[in-house]
Amino acid sequence: MLDELIRDSVQGCLMDVSHKFFLKNFERVSKLEVHPGQIPIIRLLGSIEGLSQKEIAGKLNIKPPTVNVSVQRMEKAGLAYRRADKKDQRITRIYLTDKGKEINERIAAMMEENESIITANFTESELCLLKRMLRQVSKNLEDASR
Repeated sequence: MLDELIRDSVQGCLMDVSHKFFLKNFERVSKLEVHPGQIPIIRLLGSIEGLSQKEIAGKLNIKPPTVNVSVQRMEKAGLAYRRADKKDQRITRIYLTDKGKEINERIAAMMEENESIITANFTESELCLLKRMLRQVSKNLEDASR
């Protein structure tokens, strides 16, 4: 009975979707030999080259030490490299290597496929409503954290 109550709640639905989404993607991401936490950084650097760690942290809303650890791992894996800023040598800029760019393209394709799977059998108006509701849920959670 309790299981049914949880499953039928909004929280239960969100947990179910989150769990299934994570399982589906974890297997695919692990084949890329990339830590799931690196994906947002790879995607960001794929669209805006040469960001500093501080800029990455600000754009992704994560702590600078987390960015540092991820970038170090990405360097070890040959996905990224650091270079001093040409105008201000105190700033270090992060760039994707060719391997990192190739992984970024594979991640983009994976995300496109995910979007197709997630949105299958929805009309345009249902998708619009779903996005609006999910954004509201996100905002509600953000507001509750203050």
